[in-house]
Amino acid sequence: MSPRGAGRGARYRALLLDFYGTLVEEDTELIARIVQRVAASSPLAPPAADVGARWSRRFSELCAQSHGSRFETQRALERASLEELLASYRSPLDADELSAELFAYWAAPKPIDGAAEFLSGLRVSACVVSNIDADDLAAAIAKLGWALPERVTSEGCRAYKPRREPFESALARLGCAPEDVLHVGDSLGSDVRGAAALGIPVAWVNPRGKSLPADLGARPSHVVARVSELLAVIL
Repeated sequence: MSPRGAGRGARYRALLLDFYGTLVEEDTELIARIVQRVAASSPLAPPAADVGARWSRRFSELCAQSHGSRFETQRALERASLEELLASYRSPLDADELSAELFAYWAAPKPIDGAAEFLSGLRVSACVVSNIDADDLAAAIAKLGWALPERVTSEGCRAYKPRREPFESALARLGCAPEDVLHVGDSLGSDVRGAAALGIPVAWVNPRGKSLPADLGARPSHVVARVSELLAVIL
């Protein structure tokens, strides 16, 4: 049997929408610049790829550990992981100075082509489900002028995707069962695995045409290069 939502013209009562990487561009270029600066400043002369991988791994570890009474905001975790990175490579750079441009981008990101048209074409309810901090998400949406009043953040439910709390909070806000919504996101780990674990159909936004890992387990109901392609599916 085909998964619910796999066919053209499938309908959902509501959408759960990831934000960064799905509706707006990720901070990839800024991260790459920071990584290059750390690598260049280190007396250990590490390859930039190693620096980037180490930072990404540690940040992901901190997010996974941060929930409930141990929750910390994404800004705090970015800052902590960057401090550790600088110390491990004996870099003299200042973590606050490196983070400033990154934090500024979180509050004023660049929209992905077609995202505004996608949102204006929606005829179902939508709730943003984001790992970013509440103030940064609110500032970003306000700057873009998008009508997205329903929002769930990691900060609000004190847990990061792929944990179940953000998805359950969004379902409660919309008054929907898991099978009635479609979660739309670009991250295989946070979005596809996280939503699928609760029985929520997923649309994977895959602009670079990546292959699905054989060991992923969860499989998206839809794979699109950009969110605008989903209008034909959900209307």
